[in-house]
Order: sequence, then structure tokens, then C-alpha cells
Amino acid sequence: MGDLLGRPRERVSYLAYPNLFGTKSLEKKKKKKKVQDPDNSSQTVYDAWVKSDVSPTIGRLGNGGSDYAAFVQHVGIPSTNMAFGEGPGYPVYHSLYDDFMWMEKFADPGFRRHVAAASIWGIMALRLADEEIIPFNYMSYTTELEAYTKVVEKAVKGTPVSCSPLYNSIKALKRAATKVDSERKDIQRELSSKQLSKDSIKIRGLNDRLMQAERAFTNREGIFKQEWYKHLIYGPSEQNDWDTASYPGIADAIATARSTNTSASWKLVQHEIHRVARAVTQASAVLSGSLT
Repeated sequence: MGDLLGRPRERVSYLAYPNLFGTKSLEKKKKKKKVQDPDNSSQTVYDAWVKSDVSPTIGRLGNGGSDYAAFVQHVGIPSTNMAFGEGPGYPVYHSLYDDFMWMEKFADPGFRRHVAAASIWGIMALRLADEEIIPFNYMSYTTELEAYTKVVEKAVKGTPVSCSPLYNSIKALKRAATKVDSERKDIQRELSSKQLSKDSIKIRGLNDRLMQAERAFTNREGIFKQEWYKHLIYGPSEQNDWDTASYPGIADAIATARSTNTSASWKLVQHEIHRVARAVTQASAVLSGSLT
């Protein structure tokens, strides 16, 4: 945790995938309202977050050099990352001086931030473990995919490239997410009225689909020019492998097409769009239960 808790700014920041914490703003407020701010005992971590000078949002995981890369970019397991502070690493980051003594004396005296971070992690783990239905929200995914597709559409304007396959696949995902939300409500009503037991195969089936849907966004061939990274929605781009790119394979293909401006290169962009659209369609099929 040293990398995450020794930064100089007080504000806590998060990275996660849309299904894990919904929309980008204030997803974790319930958890953070329960944890005391390590730098101000009169408020919670949530209070400090919303009072910060930067709008409290949750970013997306995608850079290729972090510890979670093997989980999210190679296998497609929903993950999250948390840090007290954001932006560049703290002054001694990954240096000879980045050790226990520096952490104890300068970065986190009393290890209050460590306690706060462990508390948030613990509450999150308990909720994921204890909820009858895994609290994954794929409707948030559709909102963000539509936004990313509009960016791609703008980038390929004036070329033969079409974004229709992406839009069609997102519509399918939205239908599947709507179906899952309806199933979730029905199951919760049946649980409340004792018409369904907590170990019902019906609940198990829904949870299996919620868990597996994220993995459907991966492709065994990997991202264009970066084959080890399998997740086609989020990942590092060829231009910057320490930042998160949306549709990284499409982004890399567009960059290549702009530099060469050949018919073949723009066809490759279309090919990448079809690949992502197929992944999104596959995720919707897993989520809806038509592909298991």
C-alpha cells in the first residue's frame, strides 16, 4: 500500500470499471460515509471527498503498468484501485528512500491512512461477499460506451468507416442490462416475501452471468499491436501505456490510419470496430443468459 498512501494530497481517489461502481461520480459514497477521515477526525472520508476542489469522480482502470493489469486487461476480472492523493507519484516514489521509515515518519504517521484504506476495502469486500445478488451495474457500461463511440465517430468523420456496429451492439447490451435489473428486482421481492431461498439456483444463475459478462469483453487475439492486453474496452494505447484508453485497439488503428492515410489502414479501423462490437454483443449475450 505504500505507493497508494504516501502521496501528499489529502483527497482520496479511485479507479474502477463501470459495472463495479456504476457511474463515475460518487459511487462509493455509502462506504466512505462509514469511514473517518484520517486527516480530520471531525468528518468522514466522504465529507473530505465532496469538499475537495476537484469534482469527485471515479476514473477507469486501463494503464498497462499497474498491479491490476493481469486481472483486468488480461483476464477481464472487475477490479478497483484506491489512493490517498492523485496525480504524479509522491517525491520519493519508487526510490531508495521509499521505505517503511519514510512512511512511518513522514507519509503516514500513526498509519491512519492505512487504517482508513483498509476499512474501505473491508466494507467493500463484505458487501461483495454478503449481497445475495452481486452488485454489478452494466447499465452504467452502456452509457459510457455510447460516449466513447461518439468520440470515435467524430475521429473517423469524412472516412468510409462506420460506427453502426458499435451502436447496435450497445443497444443489445442495454437490453440485456435492463433485463438483469428487472430480474434483480424480482428476486429481491421474492426473497423479501420468503418465496425464494438464498441458495436458490435462480440466484446462482444470475450471479454467474454478472461475473462472466466482464470477461466477454476480452478477446484472445488481444488489442491491436498489444496482443497481451485482451480487454477491448479499456487498456493502454500504443501512444501511452501508462494511461487509460477507451477502445484502445480502435484508438491505435485510427492513429496508424491518420499517419498513413491509406485505404487499407482505414479498413483496419473498421475491422477493429467490428471486433469491439462483437465483444460487446458477446457480453450482452452472457448477461442475458443466451450464452453461458
